[in-house]
Amino acid sequence: MKKTTLFIAALSFTFACGSQQNSKQTDAADANKTNAAKKDSTELSTNRKGVHRTINRELNDMARYIAGMEIPAGTKLDSSLLKNKDWKNYAKTLDVAFAKLETEHLSKMRPWVQNELTPLKTKALFYPFAGADMLNAYTLFPNASSYYMIGLEPVGTPPDFKKIYKSKDLSHYLGTVNQSLESIINFSFFRTKSMAVEFHQSDVNGTMHVILLFLERTGNSILDIKPVAVKPSGELITYASFAEAQKDTIKNKGARIDFISSDSTEHSVTYFSIDLSNGAFPKNTGFKTYIKKQEADVTYIKSASYLMHKAYFSDIRSTILDNSRAILQDDSGIPWKIFNDSTCTVTLYGAYTGTISIFPHNFQKDLDDAYKKEPGKSKVKDLPFGIGYKYIKGESNLMLSIRK
Repeated sequence: MKKTTLFIAALSFTFACGSQQNSKQTDAADANKTNAAKKDSTELSTNRKGVHRTINRELNDMARYIAGMEIPAGTKLDSSLLKNKDWKNYAKTLDVAFAKLETEHLSKMRPWVQNELTPLKTKALFYPFAGADMLNAYTLFPNASSYYMIGLEPVGTPPDFKKIYKSKDLSHYLGTVNQSLESIINFSFFRTKSMAVEFHQSDVNGTMHVILLFLERTGNSILDIKPVAVKPSGELITYASFAEAQKDTIKNKGARIDFISSDSTEHSVTYFSIDLSNGAFPKNTGFKTYIKKQEADVTYIKSASYLMHKAYFSDIRSTILDNSRAILQDDSGIPWKIFNDSTCTVTLYGAYTGTISIFPHNFQKDLDDAYKKEPGKSKVKDLPFGIGYKYIKGESNLMLSIRK
């Protein structure tokens, strides 16, 4: 098995809001494992007050195995999987990585979230260009009931560990998952080109594997996993099985994962594989109708490749601006000249230190001026952690825009 050592780095976040008028003008100008090992899943489902659904022991054990976490006694997982040396080494690697992540990053994020984001009372979060980043979505918005994540990568299917082990592919599976975590844990974002390879394997065939890992490593338990799709009418289809979903030719495919947090609150995360460019999204009226019905009026944008700075991603940008009462983003999201709108109250966090080398043309002078020259017009507050492309504390930024 290929071993990958994971190191944790600080992260940084941003929030924003803007107007359609500014957007159109721009288009014209520019066509630890957090807790100790949990008890037996069955116990959890009966001992927690307010739990109305039973934790799915089989699915939860599968997710814990992906996460390299202790599997309670009585599991249906084959004992050979639990004794496997590659898995034990993989589990130790993740334990070290997430312990460091907790110490250096997550523990610094939570107090900031409590002070700055909890007042939003977010019920449903919309996270476009998300990839498999449930880690930051959940850490920033732990009280949301529903999370809607969008990416180009396929959602995939739950792994069949019996089949993987029998074909002697377990080492490859664990190595691929481990490799996929390297950039999100080291640098706080997924590399798009890497995801195009890592999430298109025969075994690691989508974002689901890493989303499940992050859910378990942040102290959650799995209730259910269902394949879904959105019809042209905007109606959500729930399939009986992933095999049935794969046979259907309908677009807007995804999966819904229901989970329960350590405080006995039930949540769901639904990931959809959707093209958000103007070549596809304006015609996707079914998904637009669906997502509007979900009232996901808080949007989070991070490490979005500055795509919404381009005219050919104007439709998703307009959709966000029209439907969001609050937007949290970094500088790679909606450009400042659109984001900084008079109908919104904008708070800046951290520091704007320009772009990384692969995005040399996306420096925003007006945003730089806002951080350096306009303290009276835009509040600049401390960001006690790093996140996004400029993931080092002191170089990261986040912007929060709240509609008045």
